[in-house]
Amino acid sequence: MKILLALRPCSSALAHRVAADPGLAKALGAKPNPGIGFVFPKFFDASGPVLGRLLELAEGESLSFIRDVQCSPAEIEASAHFEAISRSNVGQSRADSKATMAAYHQDSLHATASRWQVRLPQRIYLSKPVAGSAITHVDQWTGEYVLGTQAAQALRDSDLTGFELRPVLHHKPETPADAAEHLVARELLPAALEDRTTFETFDDGPRQPSTPRRYGLLTYPAGALAASPDLARTAEPWGAWRTPAWVVSQRTRQLFDSAQIRGWKFQPVLQADSRLHREHSQRWEDVLAKLQQAGASVIA
Repeated sequence: MKILLALRPCSSALAHRVAADPGLAKALGAKPNPGIGFVFPKFFDASGPVLGRLLELAEGESLSFIRDVQCSPAEIEASAHFEAISRSNVGQSRADSKATMAAYHQDSLHATASRWQVRLPQRIYLSKPVAGSAITHVDQWTGEYVLGTQAAQALRDSDLTGFELRPVLHHKPETPADAAEHLVARELLPAALEDRTTFETFDDGPRQPSTPRRYGLLTYPAGALAASPDLARTAEPWGAWRTPAWVVSQRTRQLFDSAQIRGWKFQPVLQADSRLHREHSQRWEDVLAKLQQAGASVIA
């Protein structure tokens, strides 16, 4: 397992200092930028020497990073469950977005096994086509996924449990009725464990309910997901617009692989006190300690 970081845009002065360091420039993938001099899109291993050198060169300037986790093929194969992460988006028209938002507001938030409520959209509007073998996130904000015709049929023909497929709604009469299908969950999972990698935010202001965020992977008590269906959603609103994330079984990952359904990245879901969970916790403890000491932060 590796924790990977990528530097968010920083001040022009620091950007030039970083780009002038040959080792850092290569490790961070320095690219000229007319606004701030350079940007650094490349991820690097947070446990290696790059982070320390970068924090030293920052000379106390506040930095922020985006993060990712990289697991080995063996760790992927050994995992029983995964969080599904979006690899692609399909944009909505203004009419699609307006209709979807109206449908969201007609439904109330739902109580869960966690201390948060979640939104469970039942209607998605989309006018743009979806590739037949794809599963893709609808726009940047919805938290919902749609499948192309071949991908939907592969899922429908499987013996996987826990999901429904519903027609995607549209405003254009000429849009084929089978253009895409909306993936809907039948069940929510038990509450995930909270640790130092999880924290609260108040995205809608201090008077509104908090929303959870996290740096690392999802963790559940040992055996908590043993009876869960192949596709389910979390009890926490980890996704956009207070929607829950998708957690799927190893069987689901294998089906997506064999049917060549593209659009999801699979990150292991951890079992408390397992070897991978202990390694994950220690790695994040080390990274967060370094960042906090230097006044840096991770954008979750």
